[in-house]
Amino acid sequence: MSMKGRLLAAIAVAFIAVCICRADTIQVGFDESIQDAVNSARPGDIIDVHGGVHRENLDIAKQIELRGEGGAVVSSGAAGNGVILRADGIVLSGFKINTLRRTGIEILSSNNRIENNSISGCMDGVLISIGSNNSVISNEINNNTNGITLHQSRDNLIRLNYISDNDIGESSDCGIYLTGSSNNVISNNDLKNNGDCSISLRTSRGNSLIGNNISDSYWYGISLEDQSDRNLISSNYAVDNRQAGIYLDSSRNNTLEGNKAMGNGRGIYLAFDSCDNRVLDNLVSNNGEGIHLAYHSSNNTLVNNTAINNNFGIYLTFSAGWNSIFENRLIGNINNAYDMGLKNHWDNGSIGNYYSDMGFQYYIPGGSGVDRHPLAI
Repeated sequence: MSMKGRLLAAIAVAFIAVCICRADTIQVGFDESIQDAVNSARPGDIIDVHGGVHRENLDIAKQIELRGEGGAVVSSGAAGNGVILRADGIVLSGFKINTLRRTGIEILSSNNRIENNSISGCMDGVLISIGSNNSVISNEINNNTNGITLHQSRDNLIRLNYISDNDIGESSDCGIYLTGSSNNVISNNDLKNNGDCSISLRTSRGNSLIGNNISDSYWYGISLEDQSDRNLISSNYAVDNRQAGIYLDSSRNNTLEGNKAMGNGRGIYLAFDSCDNRVLDNLVSNNGEGIHLAYHSSNNTLVNNTAINNNFGIYLTFSAGWNSIFENRLIGNINNAYDMGLKNHWDNGSIGNYYSDMGFQYYIPGGSGVDRHPLAI
């Protein structure tokens, strides 16, 4: 082939590649079908949906970006879920989504981004089922049964969402609910008045809950149950939750660090064989019990926590044993410490705890516990 021929062939290949890779932008008016636009789009295309109520449910099985403009609403009614994502790499942003007790956005794939949407009136606002590496960021999710549910999903990011009033008509309503899910990051969300629990983990391991603001749950602000092990609960603020700010039930090897729990029934509550957990650097104030260990919760380590103005600073029931408790500051509680358990250690052999009512030795009310190295505030 001549030089000229080779040059023309190269130009043709480049032209074809550009045509294949170019993303089109499809406009959808307020009286047009979004699903028709999805069906006609190619992978990589962008669909701009303009204002108005689109009474349809969307099923997306190709990698596209779907953008709501001017208050675009997807209202599926009782016909089905609002939006189903079946392909990887979909972006969905800027929509108001509501259903009649179905799922708002169901994600059955990976690497999708859900951002700046408003989702209400659903059974689950967002449901990720067996999906990974999805991002749910900066959405308003309210007045559903569950705000966000993760089922057998991993490595997802739930961040900067406002999640409130998800307490409609069910006995187990939650703001964020994980079941059988691992290695997810839930960070910097605002959760308020979300039924039984703002963030609930069941049989979910290795997750990170960081920097969330949580208030006004009927039962618990954060709940780990049914062998939810090896999770990190850090720098969360839990206030005015009826039963407890942070609750563990049959969960082990978790780290609770740097949290603030104020005005709850209990600040931090470990129950039902919750063992081998680390409770470090937390502030608990104005609760019934600041830190409460019960029902065979043993071998836990409580270090450098501050308990102020609770009914009980640290409270251990008769079946909580072999816990290590030292370098905690117990200030102005009606009872700074109370221990009915077995062989709990209130010092590490050289350093005990700080008490606002300190003596030469500190005999822990309730049983035989004694801090032999108490420290002055």
